[in-house]
Amino acid sequence: MAESASGSVKYILSTIKSSFLPALLFAGGMVVFFAQNPYIPEVTFTFHTAFYILAFLGVTLLCIVNRSKPFFSLITGIVSYIFLNWSKNKYGTDYQSCTEYLWICFALPLNLLLFYYLDPHKLQSKIGFWLSVFLLGQLFFIQHCGNIIRQIPYLNLNFGNMPMIAAALWFLIFMPVAIDISIKNTRLNTGLFYADACLFMGLMYSGNVSAVTTFFLCFALILFATTLTDLYHQYNYDILENVGSYNSYLNHANSRFPYKYTIGLFSIDNRDKLLKILGSRKMQELEQMLVNRIRDFPYDISVYRYLNPEELIMVFKNEDAKHTMEYADNIRHVIAASEFFFTNGKSIKITISASVSEKTRLDLNATSVTTRAHNALQKAYRFNCNIVTKA
Repeated sequence: MAESASGSVKYILSTIKSSFLPALLFAGGMVVFFAQNPYIPEVTFTFHTAFYILAFLGVTLLCIVNRSKPFFSLITGIVSYIFLNWSKNKYGTDYQSCTEYLWICFALPLNLLLFYYLDPHKLQSKIGFWLSVFLLGQLFFIQHCGNIIRQIPYLNLNFGNMPMIAAALWFLIFMPVAIDISIKNTRLNTGLFYADACLFMGLMYSGNVSAVTTFFLCFALILFATTLTDLYHQYNYDILENVGSYNSYLNHANSRFPYKYTIGLFSIDNRDKLLKILGSRKMQELEQMLVNRIRDFPYDISVYRYLNPEELIMVFKNEDAKHTMEYADNIRHVIAASEFFFTNGKSIKITISASVSEKTRLDLNATSVTTRAHNALQKAYRFNCNIVTKA
């Protein structure tokens, strides 16, 4: 019971941490708009220019790092901003009934929902290509068949400056996203949620120039800041929450580890076969359960991901190879006797193999320690599984 409560508290704190920056930027936009509206023309123009600068920097950054998930949300937001301003300039006060604006109100949330649940694939991929075709196809459809949207009933009932039906659609889309974040949050997902909320506010107050520039600027700012923090987090942490990356392991070895330490490089036996059976998401869930189980041992173990994504590093500080062999063998026995339950209620039994490597005076850095352990583990796998070997 106590462990469950502790896990819940940790998750709540993790959610607050990942939500803090985008929530702060969103709240800041709300405060600035409601406190200073209407802006003087110079401020509006500054926000307008800042949006395009941030959007350009964001698109450039996402192209460089080859990230598709936030890229398409940012592109959709930029296109919506251009269409919104174009509609207001062309139709004046009647822009709310124009085809382009109506499509923004209805199509934008559906696209954002798709991009939210998009797996973080590389931008330069087949999926990225077909998503680009999908967006261009929408623009072509709106241009040639846009008037079909006028057949939606009750478009004259408004919620702010958008149709009431469109506002209901936005709220329906926010619900599953909010539930998803409450179950499994990431920095990128929470950033997308608050960025989408900014677009909603921008459309709801679209008749106000100050609102449009403020909330679309916050949208671009949130996505840009979220991308930077997510890249920094990925550099230092693995996809497993609180598991350090290999870069983090090397940095900690130089700055935090004592002079004497031993590592245990381990991996799940027959992982490739399990991956084909379980799929990537369940395999990640299994590894998370495995890491949490290892942390339950009273050995003060720090866990990192090795360069090879199949292998993880256990660091035993102030321990020699002899004692670490005993600890690793005990972990191996307990894991083999344990049963791991997935969130859908199904369970699985696994075994692990490990290779123990102690840092010696001949090791110039932590890389040689892990390389020695990796070679020993790969050599051991040629003959057997469910073993602990010494490098």
